[in-house]
Amino acid sequence: MVALFFCAFVSVLFASLSLATSADPAVALNAASQVTFVNSDWIWTPTANPNALIGLRKGFTPPVGKSLIAAEILVSVENTLALYVNGEFVGSGTEDGDWVIANRFCVDLLPSFNVFAVNGSVTNGGRGGLLVAILLTYSDGTTDTLVTDSSWRLHNGLPAGWEQPSFDDTTWTVATSEGPYQNFAAVFSPQYPPASTLNRANWIWTTSGNIPAGTTRAFRHTFTPDPNQFPMSASILIAADDEYTLWVNGVVVGTGTTWNIAQDYTVNFSPGTTDIVFVVQATNVRGTTAGMIMSAEISMLPTGRANCTAGSYVKSNAVTWRSTAGAIPAGFEQPNFDDSAWPLVVGKELYGGKVYGTISVAGPSPPVTI
Repeated sequence: MVALFFCAFVSVLFASLSLATSADPAVALNAASQVTFVNSDWIWTPTANPNALIGLRKGFTPPVGKSLIAAEILVSVENTLALYVNGEFVGSGTEDGDWVIANRFCVDLLPSFNVFAVNGSVTNGGRGGLLVAILLTYSDGTTDTLVTDSSWRLHNGLPAGWEQPSFDDTTWTVATSEGPYQNFAAVFSPQYPPASTLNRANWIWTTSGNIPAGTTRAFRHTFTPDPNQFPMSASILIAADDEYTLWVNGVVVGTGTTWNIAQDYTVNFSPGTTDIVFVVQATNVRGTTAGMIMSAEISMLPTGRANCTAGSYVKSNAVTWRSTAGAIPAGFEQPNFDDSAWPLVVGKELYGGKVYGTISVAGPSPPVTI
């Protein structure tokens, strides 16, 4: 079924990424990614000021006789980033600045010289760091890998045109290695097929105190893909203390009644889907604790000839999720409902914390197509 959906999805894609030439449906999906962070270093500068933007660049020219066609990019940063390839904006980091979660991008490349550029900044007292692994694919099917190391160049501040291939970065300093990937906490990244996890998701509610039995709240979050990426599927894990109903783009996906067993859902998106709106109604049936936790791994199909599936995570958190503080208005589950006046939720604890600990996952439910 996945293969049939993929073929149908590809057949309707005709727009080309500005980095690309044209869509090529003959290129097979790279389901088993070969790119990892194993050989990457965390890099940064010891002189960065808090919240100041840092520009980082890496140029690459293929060996004689080789022509590049595409790249698969894993990237993580502490804490914010914007990624450019050959001057074109490709995407940003996680919605809540969680450096333990990477994003996965697929882009078409120019045959010869290409420039990968990132601007990043440190927030909330972080130490700063960029982690990148890039799988380069040549027209003959062979590959090379670029990683973050001290060959990258960086600059405090962003001069005009800094992300463009023609920009001269020879006066920039070389990046400082903060140590190999293995010296820090493990960073996990989206794959295809997805392998969902509740790690780094938060139990959330509208308040952190005691919650009377019978209290019901609605939660909403809108995921907007980066440019030139089209949602293909979402693999969702969700649980609530005590009951929930989940809608995705206005369609009921499932319900649950046991807080320590997460349900496993797969949602396949029809061609043309853009934003994904997650809505949860949760009720505290008994006791004085209440919470909802959700993780979704989004697989996206880029335009162009890039031979991979892009991916991002949506995690329940206190940065981007909103909830009603009282009565739930009519139509709250619809994608076009305006939740801008809803307050942000309260983060109660990360998954695996003292109150809720780890929970089991029920067997997968039948896929839903919307």
